[in-house]
Amino acid sequence: MARNDMPTIPDNKILYFQNQLYRELTHMFTWEGLPSTIPQDYLERTLIGNGQALCYYDENIGLDVLRAEAIGFNRHDLPTHARTYTPTTNQEINSQITRNIKRLADSEDINATFDKNKDGVLIYNMAHGQSCWDIINHFTNRLVIAQNAFDTNLLYMNMPFIFQVPDEDTRLSIERKFSQMSQGKPFIIEDKELMSAVDKDIGFATTIPFYGKEIMDVQNEIMMKFKQTVGIDTAGVDKAERTNTLEIESNTQHTKTVLQVMLEQRQMACEAINSFFGVNISVHVTGLEDEPNGEGEELGSNNDRTEEPFEE
Repeated sequence: MARNDMPTIPDNKILYFQNQLYRELTHMFTWEGLPSTIPQDYLERTLIGNGQALCYYDENIGLDVLRAEAIGFNRHDLPTHARTYTPTTNQEINSQITRNIKRLADSEDINATFDKNKDGVLIYNMAHGQSCWDIINHFTNRLVIAQNAFDTNLLYMNMPFIFQVPDEDTRLSIERKFSQMSQGKPFIIEDKELMSAVDKDIGFATTIPFYGKEIMDVQNEIMMKFKQTVGIDTAGVDKAERTNTLEIESNTQHTKTVLQVMLEQRQMACEAINSFFGVNISVHVTGLEDEPNGEGEELGSNNDRTEEPFEE
């Protein structure tokens, strides 16, 4: 088996960025009118992490939402059945709940034939029920590599000199002197033979350049690309060269397209749930409360943002 030439990335850094990106995604949308039996944070975490959630009626709980998977499809590749898989420690629900999946477009009299005890609505995160883990992992890997480069470069700044010494005693003596110097004490050599034992061709000051600012710019650009991909509005990246007007307009157009896909899936589910179960649930992009149905100002618009390029 061929060895992986990629540097080893600490797991704690991977988890840190995974959690950061996951947290960003789970707060993109705000739901209104949810019954008390459906926590919004669970609903969004399920959609982002699992891609699909089943909205169904339970005779003991009422209207509920659980993570689920489609287990049957029709000729148009649309789900016909869905099954939950949520084992609990208190046995408050069955570990597997199966429902027939119904949509308003199924037939003209779908409301009359809908059975709340047997049928349900499958809520999609994306157009085909995909989760966001591919996106999260894609950008996590790049953010971690950039962070690793920054940490390594910063660590090298603490390696001012390299010495070749003849024995362990000389190494310990030099380390002790540099330790005292890092505490603000003068570098005084009492032993005149100490430095003469050091190979003068090897003992030299390191000249490793610091690229921290450039690496942080790269990391900010990666984060900007992540926000563009998932639909979080961003005018550009926090770096020395500010984005110009054309870049801002391009970013905004991309944001509108991607964000609308996720919003439309949630709104389609809301329409079906409201019609079948007689509730009044709505969803909108967080921060756009005045346009819960996507009407009015377009998603991701930059009417409140100055578009002139940055000038010194």
